[in-house]
Amino acid sequence: MNTVHCIGELLIDWVCEDASSDLVNGTTFVKKAGGAPANVAAVVSKHGGRSSFLGQVGADPFGQFLKQTLVDNGVGVENLVEQGDTTFAFVSIQADGERDFTFRRGSDGDYAFEAIDLTAFKPGDIVHFGSATALLDGELKNAYFKLLQFAKRDGLFVSFDPNYRDALVTDIDAFKQDSLHFIAEADFVKLSEEEAQLLTGHDDLDQAVASLLETGASRIAITLGSRGTLIATKDGNNVISSVKIDSVDSTGAGDAFVGAYLYRLATLGVDDARLLKDIEYANVTGALTCTAYGAIPAIPSQQRVLEALGGKPV
Repeated sequence: MNTVHCIGELLIDWVCEDASSDLVNGTTFVKKAGGAPANVAAVVSKHGGRSSFLGQVGADPFGQFLKQTLVDNGVGVENLVEQGDTTFAFVSIQADGERDFTFRRGSDGDYAFEAIDLTAFKPGDIVHFGSATALLDGELKNAYFKLLQFAKRDGLFVSFDPNYRDALVTDIDAFKQDSLHFIAEADFVKLSEEEAQLLTGHDDLDQAVASLLETGASRIAITLGSRGTLIATKDGNNVISSVKIDSVDSTGAGDAFVGAYLYRLATLGVDDARLLKDIEYANVTGALTCTAYGAIPAIPSQQRVLEALGGKPV
C-alpha cells in the first residue's frame, strides 16, 4: 500500500456556534481541528489507507490537541514539527449564509523543507499539495516548491488543490503564477468553479478546462457542488453526479473529495480506466461530509460511502 503525504497547515478553527451571527457579535466558539491537507490525510487513513502529514503546529496545548487528533485518526506524524504558536482561524455563519472569517497565523508558515525526512517517501507514493496558507509568504512556501521538485525528480504522483481563500491572499497575481506552476507539474488537480475561472481568466467552464489542460495537468477535477464533479483529461470531459443530501456544513467537503480519490489511487493504483468510478466514490465521500459539522469529525466511514453507492464494490 502506497502512502499519501500531505503538506501544509494544521490549525485550530474557532467556530462560532451562535446562529446567524458575525464575529463582532458572536460569543460562543468551539475548538475544531482544521487545515485542508490534514483533512485530506484523515480521509485517506479513515478509509483504510496510509497517510502522513507534513507541517508545523505550536509547542502549546493547541498543538498537542492537533497532533493527537491526527494520531487518533491514523495519520502519520513523523514529519510534524511542534514549535512556536499554533495558527488560529475564527469563523461564523452570518444571517445571509456568508462566512465571517479572520485569521491569526502562527508557526505553520515556519515549516522548513529541511525538517522533512525524505526517506519516508517510497516509489508509488503520492504527494498532495493542498494548503490554503503555503503560497503565502513564509518558509512553508519554500518547502512546498522544494518538495515538488523532489517529488518530480523521484517520479512520485503529484496532487494539487490551490485552496484559494480571498481573506488570505493579498497578491492575487503571485497566487495565480504559483498555482499555475503547480498545475503544470501535477498529475491531478482539484479546483472549484471559482478557482478555475480565477486562474484561467475564463468564465466559460469549457474554456477554463481547456486552458488548464494546456497548462499541463493530466487529470482535472472541478467540483460543482450539488451538480457533482467535472472530470477532464486529454480524452474528454465528463460530469459525474453525486448523491442528494441535506447539507448542514460544507466545511472540508472538497478535502474529503480529494482524500477519497487519493485513497483509491494509493490502494488500487493509478488506472484511468477506473477514473470515473474513482470520482464517483470521491463525490459521495465529499457529499456525506456535508451532513455533519466540522471537517475531520464529519468524514464518513468507507462503509457508509459504499452504502450510499448502493453497495457497489470498491
